[in-house]
Formats: sequence, structure tokens, C-alpha cells
Amino acid sequence: MTTTPLSTGLGGPRAPAPAPWSAGRIFLVVVGALGMLLGVGLLVAGGALAVAAQGRDDGYLTSGEAPLHSDGHAVDIRQIGVGVHGPDIATARDLLGRVRVRATSDDAGRPLFVGLAPRADVDRYLAGVRNDEVLDFDLDPYDVDYRQHAGGAPASRPGDQSFWTVSDAGTGTREVTWDVAPGDWAIVVMNADASAGVDATVDLGASTPALRLAAVGFLVVGLSALVTGGVIIALAIGTRQRSPYTAVPVGPR
Repeated sequence: MTTTPLSTGLGGPRAPAPAPWSAGRIFLVVVGALGMLLGVGLLVAGGALAVAAQGRDDGYLTSGEAPLHSDGHAVDIRQIGVGVHGPDIATARDLLGRVRVRATSDDAGRPLFVGLAPRADVDRYLAGVRNDEVLDFDLDPYDVDYRQHAGGAPASRPGDQSFWTVSDAGTGTREVTWDVAPGDWAIVVMNADASAGVDATVDLGASTPALRLAAVGFLVVGLSALVTGGVIIALAIGTRQRSPYTAVPVGPR
């Protein structure tokens, strides 16, 4: 007489029982979850950088409008330095892009001058001239930190000088744009006739190609981390081994 295997369950053979989770499989799930969490964080950061890189105004990321005032003959920002030399100059220009300065006189009918030049030339031009140098400013709340330089009037109007790298003068909003270059630079805002009493609203902007590159990098790495984490978790769960059902022999021996 032969024996017939019979499942111990009711209604047919018993389904394979899941094997307990091993330490290695739990470790893979944890690693995968951390990878996905990192990926989500990088994607969010990359998206935020991409939005910022678009700029708020014609592709420029701007400081916002800042009212500047001087009882003297000029308002100037002299702490602009780009310390890149040699073959890295071209790379710096690709990464840093362009600078834009917009200035509008608070007196609509008064011609305004705005210019950018090497700091050494600006220092010579403003030597002995009463002016206010901007050291720092905040927009929220608004606050400007000036360094006042005593003196008199300049010997000539700013537009008569030849050392300006870029400059613009006239009524209404004046604008200059500058391709970033190594060296020490200064921005000067004056009345076009070099008279005392400068009241202007200034907006500084910069194109941000480096920010766009960083955004792309964050998005690519974030997507890779998210996909990789998901694959690790799927493999850990999908390859979970199951133990076969146990057949119990029933019948006479």
C-alpha cells in the first residue's frame, strides 16, 4: 500500500509560509528608504535652485530696489572684487555671468550718472571729494551702512572721465551691464553734473549660470538617488524567500 501526501490545511495544499526577515534584507530596505529620502530632498533643493536661477527680472537675480542718499557728490560701492586669474578667467565668466546696475534719480528731471570702473581709478577720481561709500545694506528691514568721506566737489563731471568700463547718464532709469572680470571694481552713482545731493534708487542684479548648473546637478543626482533607493527596496521585498509547504504522509504504512 502506498502513502498519499496530504496537506495539513483545509481546502487544498497549504501556501508557502513567508520566511522571516533576515538582517541583510532589513538593512537593504533601510538603505533604500534613506536613498529615496535623500533623492526627494535633492529634488526639492534642485527645484528651488532652478526657480531662483530664472531670476526675478529678465534672467537676473536682483537685490531689490534700495534708496541711496548722499549729501555729498557721489554714492559708491567700492568692495567688488573678483579674484580669478590665468586660464580660469574664462571659466569664471561662464559661471558668474554678468552684473547689471540700474539707477533712477528720485528727482525725475535731474540727469543721473552711473558707472563701473577699476577701483583704483575711482579712488583717484573721488580723492578729496565728499562722498558716501556703501559698506552694506539690508532690505528687510531696510538699512544702509555708509562710510562718509569728507571733501569738496570733483574737478570735473563723471561723464568727462575716460576710465569707466561701462557707464550711462541721463534722466529716467539708467542701466549698465558688465561681464564679470578679475580685479577690484567700484560702482559710482552721481548727478550727471557732479553737483551735491545724490538721491537715487539702485537695483543690483546678476545673471546666475552657476546657479542653473547647480540646479541641474541637484536634479540629476536626486532623481538617481530616488530611483536607486526604490530599486533596492523592490529587490529586497521581491526576493523574499518563502518556505515550501510540508506534506504529511497519511495512510497505512
